[in-house]
Amino acid sequence: MATTYHTQLQQLYVAYFNRPADFAGLNYWEGILEGNGGNTAVVSAAFAGSAEYMTEYAGMGNADKINQIYINLFGRAAEPSGLAYWAKLLDDKVITVDNAVNEIAKAAQGTDDVAFKAKVTVASAFTNALNTPAEQAGYSGELANDAAKALLATIKTAADATKAVVPAALDASVVAVVKAA
Repeated sequence: MATTYHTQLQQLYVAYFNRPADFAGLNYWEGILEGNGGNTAVVSAAFAGSAEYMTEYAGMGNADKINQIYINLFGRAAEPSGLAYWAKLLDDKVITVDNAVNEIAKAAQGTDDVAFKAKVTVASAFTNALNTPAEQAGYSGELANDAAKALLATIKTAADATKAVVPAALDASVVAVVKAA
C-alpha cells in the first residue's frame, strides 16, 4: 500500500498523535497531497486543527505541547534548552504548532533520528498490515487509537522496530488494536 507520500503522512501521524495512520485517513490525506504537489504543510496545519489534536492537547500550555511532540517523535521528554526554545517561539507567536512539529522532526539527530525513523517504520508496517476490510474498519475510535499509541510508545530503537514488524508480532498488534476498539 505504500504510495508516493506514505512515509511523510506516517511521520505526521506519529508526530501529532503518536499512532499509525488509519487506512481511510492515509488514503484521504494521500489524495490531498497528490492534489497539492506534496505540500505536507497543508496536512500538518489540518492535523493541528483537528478534533483529535484538540482532544489530545486540551488544556496544555505551549511547553507541554512541545514536550508531547518530543515524546511522540523520540520517546523522551524534551531537553530543557529545546523545550524553552520551542515554547518561547510558540509563546511569542513566531511559529505555530504545525511549524514546530515539522521543524523539530526535521532537526532530529542521533538517537532521536533513530527513534523517529523506527516509529515511522512500525507505523507504516502496521497500517499496511490492515489488509482486510474488517481490520481497516476496526482500527477506529479512541480505544483503538490508545492501543496503537501503546504499541508505538515501546519503539525507541531500530531493534525495537525490527521486533515489532516481524509478521507474527505485527499480526498480534493488529489483532490487539482492532480488539480494543
